[in-house]
Amino acid sequence: MSTPTAVNDPVAAPGSPKRPRGLLGAVAGSTMEVFDFTIYNTFAPFFAAAFFVASPGNTTGAFLQSLAVLAVGFIARPLGSLLFGHISDTRGRRVSLYLTSLTALLGTLLIALSPTHDTIGIGAAIVLVSARIIQGLAHGGEQPAAGAYVAEVATPRTRGAWSAWVYMSIMAGGALATLLGALLSSTVGAEALRAWAWRVPFFVGALGSVVALYLVWRLHETEVFTETSANVDKPSVWAEMWAARRPALQIIGLTIGLTIAFQNWAAIGGYHIAVFHSNPAQVLWVGVVSQVLAIGALPLWGRLSDRIGRKPVTLIGFVGLALTTYPFMAFLDGSWQRMALTMVVSFLLLSAPLSIAPALMAELVPTSIRTIGVGFSYALATAVFGGTVPFLQTWISSTWGPQDFGLYVTAALVVSIVVALRIPETRGKDLAADATTASDRTLTPAAHATKEN
Repeated sequence: MSTPTAVNDPVAAPGSPKRPRGLLGAVAGSTMEVFDFTIYNTFAPFFAAAFFVASPGNTTGAFLQSLAVLAVGFIARPLGSLLFGHISDTRGRRVSLYLTSLTALLGTLLIALSPTHDTIGIGAAIVLVSARIIQGLAHGGEQPAAGAYVAEVATPRTRGAWSAWVYMSIMAGGALATLLGALLSSTVGAEALRAWAWRVPFFVGALGSVVALYLVWRLHETEVFTETSANVDKPSVWAEMWAARRPALQIIGLTIGLTIAFQNWAAIGGYHIAVFHSNPAQVLWVGVVSQVLAIGALPLWGRLSDRIGRKPVTLIGFVGLALTTYPFMAFLDGSWQRMALTMVVSFLLLSAPLSIAPALMAELVPTSIRTIGVGFSYALATAVFGGTVPFLQTWISSTWGPQDFGLYVTAALVVSIVVALRIPETRGKDLAADATTASDRTLTPAAHATKEN
């Protein structure tokens, strides 16, 4: 199977927003990205001892080391966003999505096949770190390309609803991974998970990436990108990014609260298992139910944003989370009942800004640098703030208390609220017109003459 190009696409009618198969292909990689993240975070309490050796009497030491490796994968995301974002903005969204899925497949397989500390000593940790770096590079470029693709094939009046598909796929990846964890913990048990069964989800993730590769292969390129790339003599990427520095900073500000709040509740199951020593099966089933409910809410928030605007929907979620996170974190005591109440409400609130984030961010950035402009800003924020959440959550909560980490999450949400209040309302923006305007600014002399004639 060779890398696809932007020409001779096997799917007709490029840019048509009426082809569910094309939409599925665009978001399939996002599903596997979050599946990879979630299985790592979910199964870290079980495989940590296979890669790291904790000091005697320190039961969370190896777990914390595994979460530090998780953060390494996030640090690689900005580099991946630059690499694959450049490919997306010059070669096409489809080419970039294919290459990111292929790269993610290699990283997941490497973890599934990795030898343990008992076999090669510290080399096991090195293999794990290398695999997470490979996954981080892929994940840094995949989600922005998917968001750009969906935003560009949607119509202005339905972009919010279509944008929800990106995070529906992301939440589906988390729900599927958590479901797999619940099934394995309910069947093979914790002892088998620590011995060998922790590898199963990584093999499943690799198989899912193969399916994503096939779906991306069947994609067509968007009309917005095709028209822009055909007529525009590309200026310097760095010059364009500097010109778009204001929306880039806005994206970073919005992402800080979004990624910290999301990762906090996505990691709460692993925290309950490792620190509260809660029943793994009960905790994981709570995670499945919470994420399934959030998936159902995402398209509703997206449609609402097409009616009342992106800013109101974003603020509803951020303000709701800022008011509830601290008391919810203090309410946790290791029981699945309290976890269920706090997690369900929090994910429903999170689904508001998550549903429209791809549309909102795409609408803030010009077509010619849409992927790299959104991707680098988003990846930088998630690397610095999102990737460290599971580690900080476990360390701060086990040292002081869960409510102390809740203060950190709330402070991040306040930052995002301030940014959301200052961004322009972008509902209904015509990205095709944006592409045409960009083309007119940078047409070559020959292209200008052809257009005038």
